Amino acid sequence: MKFEFGEKDTFSFDELFDFWQLNDRTSSRATGHWRIHTLKKQGILQEIKSGWYTLKVRPVYTPSPDKRQLAVEKIIQRKFRQLIYCTWNLNWLNEFSVHQFPVDNTIVEVEKELVESMLGLLEDHGYTDLGWAVGQHHMRLTGIKNPIYVLSLSSRAPVTRLPNEPFDLSIPTLEKLLVDLYNDSQLFYYLQGPELERVFSHAINHYAINYTTLFAYAKRRYKDMAIKEFLHTHFPNLPSIIYQ
Repeated sequence: MKFEFGEKDTFSFDELFDFWQLNDRTSSRATGHWRIHTLKKQGILQEIKSGWYTLKVRPVYTPSPDKRQLAVEKIIQRKFRQLIYCTWNLNWLNEFSVHQFPVDNTIVEVEKELVESMLGLLEDHGYTDLGWAVGQHHMRLTGIKNPIYVLSLSSRAPVTRLPNEPFDLSIPTLEKLLVDLYNDSQLFYYLQGPELERVFSHAINHYAINYTTLFAYAKRRYKDMAIKEFLHTHFPNLPSIIYQ
């Protein structure tokens, strides 16, 4: 397989399945999908969009939580069992930018209807330096160091589980972070222009990105065409198949 596909940037499921049929008589497409699932788990194969793969595997973005994020996660998980949410920290973004920004804001994203409840829950546990945002309505805190921001989580936003002891965390995927940075120039005002290009460049060159996930989330935020144009302009070497 490496001899056949190792020099290709991308290849499709159909190409891989035809190769298996010719070489080891794999006759079932279901078996082919299972083999792909196994190869992905083994870190041999990576999906760059639905039905398209590469052997040039990059690691999945796995940030490190800080003590306050862990404390906030513990509060949320004790109160809510089935809540769809995510937490992260703005200082994660310093890895992606040239200039390092002195920000240490914990971000909590929940469904729009629960923003007020989450603010109350955090206040009940002693967190009073809070900012919030619902849609385009923001409240900024000035003169307060390292507030927690409670934001509205878009429907079907791509979040994932980050294994951690004694409990897993719910965090945004890299695809979600990139779309949000592009979309919200007010909250992420310090990462616009050339810095935004550097953020995307670092993410593309160092981590696995599923462009089906990225563009699907961007479409829900009405930014899919704008982000495609941004990528096509600034990163012309990306495989053309990701836009199809």
